Amino acid sequence: MRVDDLTGRILVDTNVLIYATLAGDSRHGIAREVLALRHRPEVELFISVQNLAEMYPNLTGPKNQPSDSPTVAREKILSISGLRGLTVLPLTLETTRHALDLCVDGAVTRQNYFDHQLAALMIREAIPTILTENISDFSGIHGINAINPFA
Repeated sequence: MRVDDLTGRILVDTNVLIYATLAGDSRHGIAREVLALRHRPEVELFISVQNLAEMYPNLTGPKNQPSDSPTVAREKILSISGLRGLTVLPLTLETTRHALDLCVDGAVTRQNYFDHQLAALMIREAIPTILTENISDFSGIHGINAINPFA
């Protein structure tokens, strides 16, 4: 599916946000197209405070070479969080409880919890679609359609 064909309520995953900040990455252009969806009237674009928090260790860590300094990472995260037309959703205790239920139901452990927390947030907010490079992380979660915009 092409990015231009997307409509409705959509959550953008952390990996897409990171690529949007990395001009030298081959996925940068598509990631920027994803963020530009916020200007289309038929699209409501969302991220979570969780996505913003996940950006920092990824931007400043060894996977990002050269790694961003703490100052640069902070500026990138604050810039994305302030984009007009991109709604930043909070996490709540209700979302955490639902995420834990999803994890128990799916026998999910360790770091995979965080994808289920995003899924719980999406279910709470009636957001059926997530744009992510990691579509398998959301497979089997009822009501969630994961799309890889880079495929």
